[in-house]
Amino acid sequence: MERFQDENKWLGHFANEIFVKCPKCESKGIVKKVPKNCECGKCTTMTFVCKSCFCTIYEPVYQYKALGKHYCGKCFQKFDYESRVFKEIPEKYKVKCPYCSFYEVIEPATLRIRRELQKDGLVREPWHNLQLWFQKEVDDNVFWAYNLDHINYLERYIQAGLRERNSEANYTSSLVARLPQFVKAAKNREKLLKILKKWKE
Repeated sequence: MERFQDENKWLGHFANEIFVKCPKCESKGIVKKVPKNCECGKCTTMTFVCKSCFCTIYEPVYQYKALGKHYCGKCFQKFDYESRVFKEIPEKYKVKCPYCSFYEVIEPATLRIRRELQKDGLVREPWHNLQLWFQKEVDDNVFWAYNLDHINYLERYIQAGLRERNSEANYTSSLVARLPQFVKAAKNREKLLKILKKWKE
């Protein structure tokens, strides 16, 4: 009987390279961790590259909000403001004083937020919202993986007849502890292993 012991790996352990579908040519591309051009030299970012059509996406997709505190130019009362979501950084923003209803255009403070992920039933990576390459519908569920290391880890878990938790850490936060029930179910073992085998080929 094959044995699997939870190594307390979480999804982030497999996120240095994520295979995705290119948004231009639909070939296999990769989102990978690369050094960021900054003063500290320690920062990283995730860049998308397609080797088929040479499509490259450097910056993650973000949206922006104007928000902060402002003193009214008429009554001098201090108030909070918050805008709707913008696709670009708002350089100017029109605020209304809640005390005297005075309008004025200001240079706002801004907050960068991640764009809401597209909800189309497909699994997407979190940086550029690109569709994962390794994903398959299984009985109204989506079975997916980031890369070969992720596939091998899932394969070891699924084919194991004995699955052991690791008591040395908080196992409830590990990847296998958070797997959906259809992945853990014995009745789906052969079906999922066939999918993983095909992905490895």
